Amino acid sequence: MMNKKILALWSTPRSRSTAFLWMMKQRSDFSVLQEPFGRSAYYSEERIFDRAGDVMPKAEYSYRSVLEDIKSKARKSRLFIKDFPYYFLQIVDDEFMDCFQHTFLIRHPAQMLPSYYHKMPDLDFNECGYKELAELFTKTIQHTGEIPAVIDADDLVESTADIVRAYCLKIDIPFIPEASSWDTPGSTDEIGWWDNRSWNDDLRVTEKFQDIKKPNYVEVHENQKLQSLYDLCMPYYEEINRYRLSIGKTKIPKKSVPAQGTPRLDPGAKR
Repeated sequence: MMNKKILALWSTPRSRSTAFLWMMKQRSDFSVLQEPFGRSAYYSEERIFDRAGDVMPKAEYSYRSVLEDIKSKARKSRLFIKDFPYYFLQIVDDEFMDCFQHTFLIRHPAQMLPSYYHKMPDLDFNECGYKELAELFTKTIQHTGEIPAVIDADDLVESTADIVRAYCLKIDIPFIPEASSWDTPGSTDEIGWWDNRSWNDDLRVTEKFQDIKKPNYVEVHENQKLQSLYDLCMPYYEEINRYRLSIGKTKIPKKSVPAQGTPRLDPGAKR
């Protein structure tokens, strides 16, 4: 029987989540919604970040209004959303948890942080999102008693068909192979909402999941700020990474370091 909950992909920034959303858009069975809670975090009267502090807040971007709008859209068609838990973790309660079928996308901080730093040199740990992602991951297990689907951004590139097939099997939706390649977006409005929408430039020049080398990116080991952020983010990444979908050559690390304040996951939970 079809799961009528809203299918959600929770991630951190710069983790190929918009490419995943674009893949879901190629399907005929889902409407898609990109980062609806971002406007609440930056542009509402309840905003938790001041990057847009000079912009007048809008009532329609309140967390309650955004959640109700999401639920309204989901009543019209099967809905897929992707978003970052650091935008909204403070509003998560049982009602919120019940609205969604929770799935997760992770990316190694050694790849994510240089990409993020290139776009936002003044980033800090609060906008990296790994801690909040791990906290929502734990909440999902506690709420459902099951290990949710976790996919790794590099695995999406290296083994696209196998990983997407495993994801679809895990959440009980049809696997549609042709959705994993696409025509590039015709409008930036289709794939972005923040700033000048330049954050998704790579998606506008690619037609599948792929790794685009960026020799101008500063590597973690070359920058003290990035190294410090890396050290903070890694334990949270590793805790979720233990549970990622594993296909063929994909290897799960034998050892993981629990993040402070993030409880060890119950090994008895259903996978």
